[in-house]
Amino acid sequence: MQYVVRHSKSGIDAGFLAHPSLVEEEELAAFKAPLAIAAAETDSIFTTEKRHQSEVILKEAGHPYQINLYGGVSHGFAVRCDLSKKIEKYAKEQAFLQAVTWFDEHLL
Repeated sequence: MQYVVRHSKSGIDAGFLAHPSLVEEEELAAFKAPLAIAAAETDSIFTTEKRHQSEVILKEAGHPYQINLYGGVSHGFAVRCDLSKKIEKYAKEQAFLQAVTWFDEHLL
């Protein structure tokens, strides 16, 4: 997910990250477009502390941002969840809708 942030200099108009990984604070601060994040409650990579720090960075950057926290799921839920588990299926579907709604708002 770091690629969206790292390639923002090439003219990205809006971005979406699901359970981000390997995104440095400096890269996030340099992102110059609206950005939405779908975060997992349990995430050893995008930890609670990183999520809170990301909010501070995005707020200071002054561009539209959104961070949704999905409870009951862990890192990777938006791409490799267990669809037989209701909470995981719900979170995956809602993250997809979050992305579609975000892009509808900021790209159209």
